[in-house]
Amino acid sequence: RQEAARVLKYGDCRADGKRSLGGSGHMIEFTAPTGDAKLAAVRVHGGRYGTARPPEESFLIYVLSPDRMRVLHTELAPYGLFERGAEKWVEVKFGRPVEVPETFWVALDFRPHQTKGVFVSYDTSTRGKHSRVGLPGLPPVEARFGGDWMVEAVLTK
Repeated sequence: RQEAARVLKYGDCRADGKRSLGGSGHMIEFTAPTGDAKLAAVRVHGGRYGTARPPEESFLIYVLSPDRMRVLHTELAPYGLFERGAEKWVEVKFGRPVEVPETFWVALDFRPHQTKGVFVSYDTSTRGKHSRVGLPGLPPVEARFGGDWMVEAVLTK
């Protein structure tokens, strides 16, 4: 018997804006309902910009410890998952589910510049309690848009 995946998310699922972060990344904190959860996928509401064809490279997804000091897992995903243009939900399934502590962070590193990048949507209905701007090894700063990134964590047992 398979258990249904549990999705951790914030907000009303309506985008109030979008951002691409050069030199930094989109970080969001999640709290799992139980301590025995595994992260199976990450969903991102975003849209690619730049050249018509996606770059033949990957972006990085980091799973971080509660204090954001340790990288628990790194996942690579191709830019081609995101279509150029309007923002849509994109799911990145992990090769193998990752054990996560009750509280963990997800950081996205698209390494954007003029010819490539992803605009990640945000939702202001949450007032930004769970999101930061930063990457592993850099001190995170508050997201200054008063909302949370539209990123979801898909858990399994």
